[in-house]
Amino acid sequence: MTTSPETHSLNRPEDVLAYIPHALGFQPRNSLVMLILERNALSATLRVDLPLLGPGADDTRIAARHYLGILRKVQEATAVFLAVYPPECADPHPGPLPYSGLVAELGDRLRGAGIQVRDAWLVGPESWYSYHCQGPGCCPEAGHPVPELALTETHLRLVVAGSAPTHEPWDGSGAPAWVNRGQIRDHLELMLARFAGPQRHELLLRRWGDLLAQDPAAAERRMRSDAVFCASLLATLHEKPVRDMLPFLAGHGLRPAVCALAETTADATPGAAAALFSGFLLGHSELAPDWRRLDGFWYLLRDLLGVAAGADEAALLCLLAWIEWARGRGSSALALLGGCLAKEPGYRLAVLLRQLLEQGEMPDWVADKDRAWHPEAMPAASA
Repeated sequence: MTTSPETHSLNRPEDVLAYIPHALGFQPRNSLVMLILERNALSATLRVDLPLLGPGADDTRIAARHYLGILRKVQEATAVFLAVYPPECADPHPGPLPYSGLVAELGDRLRGAGIQVRDAWLVGPESWYSYHCQGPGCCPEAGHPVPELALTETHLRLVVAGSAPTHEPWDGSGAPAWVNRGQIRDHLELMLARFAGPQRHELLLRRWGDLLAQDPAAAERRMRSDAVFCASLLATLHEKPVRDMLPFLAGHGLRPAVCALAETTADATPGAAAALFSGFLLGHSELAPDWRRLDGFWYLLRDLLGVAAGADEAALLCLLAWIEWARGRGSSALALLGGCLAKEPGYRLAVLLRQLLEQGEMPDWVADKDRAWHPEAMPAASA
């Protein structure tokens, strides 16, 4: 679920359908997308996989009940737009639209819960149709052309703002290699052989804290220009207590992270700092994450993929996945975890995070517009 800024005017179906890939970051397929409104303001965008429906009505009822349960997490929801992106490659033939039964069942349940269905559409590769059409005066037999969505003001405005949806969720591949990659990895091997151990955990954590205190562009220049410093950042990813602490460091600051690290690595019973840390990682926090620092952290992690390999690359992909999950972009998080496990099968953190996502867990703050992440244009990856 992606929480949306309230500056988008979505008065026409074309504007809504043009907005969806930008909200998700990719073009959905085999998906049901729900744009959730609080009164007349767009609140969040939720994407779920379409169900495998059998010939009977039970599967449809079960799926609709499940979707309603997810949407209820946005407690102030008053209305919703529905968009179905079928898995088939071809546009539908004349006749009843695919998933009509699911849309009708879900619509009935939403209205029963006091949530208005503003409109619902089927979106194929070339054409889109409204499920609410009452005759040929609404949707032509061949549907409305999808390519024209790229000409809407909504799409063009978002492109100018820096949004560039991809065809598939990014799996972490394609990062360009740094010119000094070999030098950095040589330093990393020496560090892992000589300096690993708990005595260095706080030092490594503080190095990340110093980096995150800088502007992301300045921090990137430091990483790229200082091979020894960059190697120490990668070494951090091989120390599991520090690796796991990094999202908390970015989201809540250095001092709470240092306290939590001390409590989680000590023999004594963990205290309040450790509890705050573990709750934050599982998405349970009354405080709003520091999204400016987390966005900067994501930017640096993405850049480090150009020098990473093996276990440190797997750790980077997991951390990127956690941030995407924290943002409410579960599909993007799963794609990154899939990319991680394709390269490092059985990597424990990726397995655990994927289980968390597949259970449908979402952070508490995702459904709270005051604490949730709001999409902004991110810096382009460095060449």
